[in-house]
Amino acid sequence: RAQPNKVWGGLGCCSIRVWPRPTSAMASPASSLAIGVLVLALAAHGFTCPPANYPGMAAAVPLAGGRVFLPIFKHDAPDGAAPTIAVITLHGAGRNGDNYHGWVTNALRKQDMEGEIVTISPIFPDKNCSAADWTGDPEAVGRAARWTHSTRQWVNGATSDGFDDWDGISSFEAVDDLITWVEMTYRTIRKIVVTGFSAGAQMGLRWVITSPNGARGVTLSGTLLTIILGSPSSFIYLNDRRPAKSCSLIKDQVVDHNCTTFLVPGSSHKAVKTCKGHYNLYGFGLEGLERGAAKPHTTRADVSDYIHKYLHDDALIEDTLRARFGTKNVIFEFGDLDVKDCLSGVCADDCGAMDEGTSRLQRGLNYMDHLRDALPGYEPQYEIFEGGHRPELFFAGERFNKVVFDKTGWEECLWDSLTCWSLIMQSICGAVAFVCGGTGTGIFCCWKRSRDEVHLHLKYQKELQAAILKVEDGFAGMGKEEDIDRSSSCGTRGPCCAFGGKR
Repeated sequence: RAQPNKVWGGLGCCSIRVWPRPTSAMASPASSLAIGVLVLALAAHGFTCPPANYPGMAAAVPLAGGRVFLPIFKHDAPDGAAPTIAVITLHGAGRNGDNYHGWVTNALRKQDMEGEIVTISPIFPDKNCSAADWTGDPEAVGRAARWTHSTRQWVNGATSDGFDDWDGISSFEAVDDLITWVEMTYRTIRKIVVTGFSAGAQMGLRWVITSPNGARGVTLSGTLLTIILGSPSSFIYLNDRRPAKSCSLIKDQVVDHNCTTFLVPGSSHKAVKTCKGHYNLYGFGLEGLERGAAKPHTTRADVSDYIHKYLHDDALIEDTLRARFGTKNVIFEFGDLDVKDCLSGVCADDCGAMDEGTSRLQRGLNYMDHLRDALPGYEPQYEIFEGGHRPELFFAGERFNKVVFDKTGWEECLWDSLTCWSLIMQSICGAVAFVCGGTGTGIFCCWKRSRDEVHLHLKYQKELQAAILKVEDGFAGMGKEEDIDRSSSCGTRGPCCAFGGKR
């Protein structure tokens, strides 16, 4: 399903729901066609409860003292193994946690690391879901936290829907609690990787900037923590300067793009727009997070409440968040073909987002230079992977596989690629075989019947010649003529075979 996103906080693009490419043997043309139709049919739903996929991997993580739970998929190491790494994957705008779980788990299996790594894929639901329905355990109790207002609600850290006398829980706090749950559940874990792509990367960036986790490269409990983010639609800037207009030219969409000039919006004709004075509010910047600065029950108010659980001096919020981010192990990846103009609807076109650049690639590279500008001496970690806005390519990329598995990546055959034996190519070939197969079989059958009849006619002529010679040589009567089988494996001759040899 293509979901157009035009939301505050810059989600952009669309979410196309597809299942990870199977790793089994090549399918037959007919089954490939059926699979292609099935993929399109199944592409219509987002979060489902009970889970439509991986029901055996569904689990519930308690939040807010057990008042609600966070639905997750988890792939555990085999019995007796002692995993040392946990990968937490944040899904995209489609809330398709099963897709992301499949992609990461497939990578785990490709790298033959199932005994060393566990994968956890949380979902931020927009529908009612009970623990019994989600886990398949009729004795399980509880209800899932829900973020039903919009995708931006969970991406930007707003609280979930409240009920009774409870106001909900921030999606950022839910990620913090999930990290704690992983540390308590898997005692042998020595490293946690939080990853996300597209909207998941947007959430991951906003979370890592505002969360107390990750400072000096560790969780609050001291476990090593790495964050690797792929191709977000927009970024949260750490100061009040933005790339100059010259850094965001629509024609400048190359991997060696760089920006050396950052200006306060509206300060000169070379500077970008001020967005009516809102360009630096939280979502695209760090302003408006002071206590009481935002109206209650708004995103900024919710994130302010989250931050004030561990930061209490309003005057130091921006400086503290900026300084802490500089000590966190954050890695970015961008696709070299992720260059479509955001004004065409493929990524966020909010004023604050457009101040950051005109495409995902350009925005990402501008942000790398921004980090150098905002954090003197800081050198951002990033890499360019080959391809456009596709999570499959991100998870197959060199940097992701090096960070998570300490192994090289691989060349991924996308399901809709026309340059490899992809699912769509199998479906196309299956359809062609289905349409043309009957015609081809008919032509072959007619040719075969015609050839058989010619051979039978020649055989009949030879037998007749032999009989005549016997008579001429004075032998006794030639006797009964032998029966000749003129049948064909293709059946009786039809009109299409009228060109066959005559008797």
